[in-house]
Amino acid sequence: MEVHGTRFGTLKYVEDELISLEQGMMGFPNSKRYLMFPYSDDSSFFWFQSVDEPEIAFIVINPFDFFSELEFLVEDADTAAIGLEKGEDMEVFSLLTIPDGKPEDMRTNLAGPVVVNVRNRRGRQVVIKEYSARQPLIPYEMRGAYREQTRGKRAVKQMVAVS
Repeated sequence: MEVHGTRFGTLKYVEDELISLEQGMMGFPNSKRYLMFPYSDDSSFFWFQSVDEPEIAFIVINPFDFFSELEFLVEDADTAAIGLEKGEDMEVFSLLTIPDGKPEDMRTNLAGPVVVNVRNRRGRQVVIKEYSARQPLIPYEMRGAYREQTRGKRAVKQMVAVS
């Protein structure tokens, strides 16, 4: 199968590679099927590309790669909705926002992560009230050093659908 998008051109995939979100993403209810692939080699960032609306793609991260003491308590109704029976079958991703020209101010949405059952590839965006929807990814005290390291490098931008 193929999806023809504005950012990546034509992407080939097989049905087994899709992650299905029955309710879609918050603000994007019609995008229910996604492909996920690395942003680049050795990157902690991933693309979450809608197959239903190819103009929609998000940058996501595994938040545990950045926040070692993070704990998500997922409601029973959410785990039941995706058929999740064991914690080890769950992967969690959070959406990333990178302000134009200010990559040091990138933030991730820990309050609305996407939980995926890796066995059946069904997922759901859940609400975690204990966390911020705008959690800084780079601590304030490290932003100056980050700016120096990335000076002259192209920043990753989150793609958002325009109606």
